[in-house]
Amino acid sequence: MTLTSRRVVIAADSVCDLPDELARRLDVRIIPTYINIGDRSYADDGLSLDRGQFYRDLATMTQQPQTAAPSPGDAEAFYRSILGEGAEHIISLHVPANLSGTLNAMRLGAEFASQQISLVDSLQLTFGIGLQVWAAAQLASAGAPVADILDAIERVRRHTKVYAIIDTLEYLRRSGRVNTLVSSLGSLLRIKPIINMQDGEITSVARLRTWKRAEERLRELTRAEAPLERLAILHIDNRAGAERFLESIDDIAPSDTLVIETSPTMGCHVGPGSVGVATLRSDWRR
Repeated sequence: MTLTSRRVVIAADSVCDLPDELARRLDVRIIPTYINIGDRSYADDGLSLDRGQFYRDLATMTQQPQTAAPSPGDAEAFYRSILGEGAEHIISLHVPANLSGTLNAMRLGAEFASQQISLVDSLQLTFGIGLQVWAAAQLASAGAPVADILDAIERVRRHTKVYAIIDTLEYLRRSGRVNTLVSSLGSLLRIKPIINMQDGEITSVARLRTWKRAEERLRELTRAEAPLERLAILHIDNRAGAERFLESIDDIAPSDTLVIETSPTMGCHVGPGSVGVATLRSDWRR
């Protein structure tokens, strides 16, 4: 279906971790966030920055990379381009406002056409946003009205869980983005915490002393969400660990389960080695 025949187009920022092939198939428009390393800025678009090399270099960087939102000017140009191609309405989903300036930048960029753009705080991270985007894009492709798509986004959000095992707390400490979480974990540097992203807040749900025990707990949390309509196994420079984890839950994993390396925008705050899941329960439409 061509864009000019689409009444509603779905947009998101690159933190949603929607794979490029899926974004093209669903005609989802992605605006990149940015990674600043020293005095250089890179679009987190999968092209400007080699993810593998970035994660290999991260441990030895003398300065913590900084993340940045698109500028309001970038956002305005992004929206103008989509509307100029024939879209009547844009639903634009973004990283939580309490964790990033992205949503505010997109709001400023949308002011020229506020009646044609619905901005959504996903209240999620990584593929927790991606699951909302996926459902919204499928409905938009089928010609669903804006109100129905927004309702579906909310229902997907309520039935989504995102969990991750953090290999080391060092990167969370450096980032300074979740000081409350880091403080709650105290000085237990050797633990493997499992964090949860829900309703825009990052919390600790378990503190395990070994990776093996952390994986066992993550499996329990994942199985508790079954039956699943969608599942993504997330990782940061640990594809082998992600694939092993998927094998251990293959009896509940949907056939189209994705293995996704999280974008550097997220990865520089969480750190290499981490493995997580994003789940969507099968009953989300009820």
